Amino acid sequence: MFLNNINVLCLIICLTDFSRSLPYDNLNHTNLYGNDYGTKWIYFPNGDGFPHYVNLRTPENGIKFDMRRPIDGLIEFRLYIGNDTYSYIELNEIGQPYEKIYQDTTMMIMSSHKPLKIITHGWKSSADKEGVEDIKTAYLETKNVKVITIDWSEVADSIYPWVAYQAKGIGAKVAQFISALHKRYNITGKQFHLIGHSLGAHIMGIAASRSNFTVDRITGLDPARPLFEYPSFKHLENLDPSDADFVDVIHTCCGVLGYEAPTGTVDFYPNSGFPPQPGCGSIQKIFEACSHGRSFHYFSESIKYPEAFPAYHCHDWFDYLGNRCNNYSYMGESTDCAANYFLGDTYGEE
Repeated sequence: MFLNNINVLCLIICLTDFSRSLPYDNLNHTNLYGNDYGTKWIYFPNGDGFPHYVNLRTPENGIKFDMRRPIDGLIEFRLYIGNDTYSYIELNEIGQPYEKIYQDTTMMIMSSHKPLKIITHGWKSSADKEGVEDIKTAYLETKNVKVITIDWSEVADSIYPWVAYQAKGIGAKVAQFISALHKRYNITGKQFHLIGHSLGAHIMGIAASRSNFTVDRITGLDPARPLFEYPSFKHLENLDPSDADFVDVIHTCCGVLGYEAPTGTVDFYPNSGFPPQPGCGSIQKIFEACSHGRSFHYFSESIKYPEAFPAYHCHDWFDYLGNRCNNYSYMGESTDCAANYFLGDTYGEE
């Protein structure tokens, strides 16, 4: 996957509180833990938002781990039944239910012409944690769609550099799975919408790029930065605009836990995209973890309230502060923009 040359535009969400109007870099918070922070180590949150110390060394610069450790059989694909947020059928890697009793139900659900939403998580998280749960529930309760969640928690619950390296393998397994769905149930590429948070965003990009058809849309929720953008580990692949017909990205912890550079067809930067996001406090390792999770809060709220986040077209964040913006669109599920965007201060549900 290669990042295309794209014209960066900006959309700024219109809010009234400008108390956090300076980008994170200008607040000089990145040096609170010393110059090695974000380069050699970082605090990275688990699925509950609790920050963990992460050593960012890789085999290229000192740390040793077994890159060949198998991941077969460690991924769960859960197909939800109707609008029931608790009942699901577990599918195998070629899209069939493990239990034959569910074959007819699976065929009935998958053969419908409803859009298919496939959602996954990031490091030390799971499909049962808040991010995936919030998005899944919002879809099932408010939209007429099919929903599959992907749980790769048995792989995700290991040291960060190894898990980041395994994103390619997980992505390849997901590619095999969605290609099987495409063929077995005649699901068109236009019906596929892949959604991933943090490392999950890169996994969905890899999956789409390696599938045997063109995926319609990927939503990347604060794609993980460490080892993908900076410091960079050359063996990794990141989400980029070529992975699907449309790639929208929400950045909420720019330059720390999440990508700073645009990585989609359209990129939204709420509250300048830098931490702390509104409501995330003042302790660095806490507000970074909280800000990283704000992306899925914003997105899940946009499913329930499509016009919750009006975003204004600006050249950059400072044009927004100077009221030099014009056209607007909406961040999240209903976005139909065809460029990259920054977003201003945003208040999603807690």
